[in-house]
Amino acid sequence: MKKSISLLFILLLVIPAISAIDIKLSKASYQPQETLQAEITGNFISITNENILIYEQNIPRSQPVVSDLTKQGNIYYFYAILPNQQGNFSLKIENAKYTESGVEKTTAVVKEFTIIKTNTSSLQINPGFVKTSTDFSIKIKALNSNQDINAVFNQQSQNLSLIEDMQKTISFSISGLIGKSDLKINSYTIPVFIIEKTITNNTLINQTNQTNINQTNQTINETKINIINKTPDEIKSLYCSEFGKECGDNEECDAEIKPSLDSGSCCPGTCVEVKKSHTGTIIGIVLLIIVVLFVGFIYWRSKKKQKPKSTDEILKDKEKQFQERMQEQGSEVTRSLGKI
Repeated sequence: MKKSISLLFILLLVIPAISAIDIKLSKASYQPQETLQAEITGNFISITNENILIYEQNIPRSQPVVSDLTKQGNIYYFYAILPNQQGNFSLKIENAKYTESGVEKTTAVVKEFTIIKTNTSSLQINPGFVKTSTDFSIKIKALNSNQDINAVFNQQSQNLSLIEDMQKTISFSISGLIGKSDLKINSYTIPVFIIEKTITNNTLINQTNQTNINQTNQTINETKINIINKTPDEIKSLYCSEFGKECGDNEECDAEIKPSLDSGSCCPGTCVEVKKSHTGTIIGIVLLIIVVLFVGFIYWRSKKKQKPKSTDEILKDKEKQFQERMQEQGSEVTRSLGKI
């Protein structure tokens, strides 16, 4: 009886601890523009990247320009590039549904941290975690001072020197790896989640009339991830190659373009070649011809008006003017005689 009571008491203590939401930051204090990394655990019903905000002294800031969230196993991994500002900050999960001790809740969960500039060397690493099924690359920027960088992943080691505020990209191979691995960059640890490619065999059967022999041609295609039921944030956490492709200059996507982790214009459908239409060119040429003809006509009219008179025309004009003057003089004489 006593053992049963003790066991029940232990379960009552353990269950709330398991159900509680916990945010584990990689550091308690960061440099301005450094990469914040967090591991979030809890019984979430729904949570997206939009539910995670950064507050400065209880005042909400805008969503980080670069941030992402992914769930691997029972842990949510989050990273964000911090603002170039010092002060007391907090990472807050808002409007996310979760259960605690069997009760559904939406209460905000907060984790405090500080941003302060020191003489300690630090790095900005983007992304703060990697989820991929292909070889990948990482962008690194040195903060506060020039730095020598040592990056190690799966026995691949790379050394480079960075000038302060200079960003470089380094690439790694995932050959022979599956599951979770760690990329070590100086004192930073970047979790790398390698997704196994699914291979399907498509059998193409051709039947001949004479031999009736079935010939099988197997083609191997990489299966793409279906994003129909995924949220925009979940799609943004995927590489373009995982669910689509980038269309070429002379192609357009037959589906809605989606942003991905490595591209802002990933086509989840089929890239269709765009046939160039010559209608616009023809209309342009016709309009150009009309404009040229109109300008030529105006020029011709202006030149015609300015054409000098011939000698005969000048003599005729003079003769006409003389006759008009003579008639005017005759009428004056007549009027004068009439008056006498």
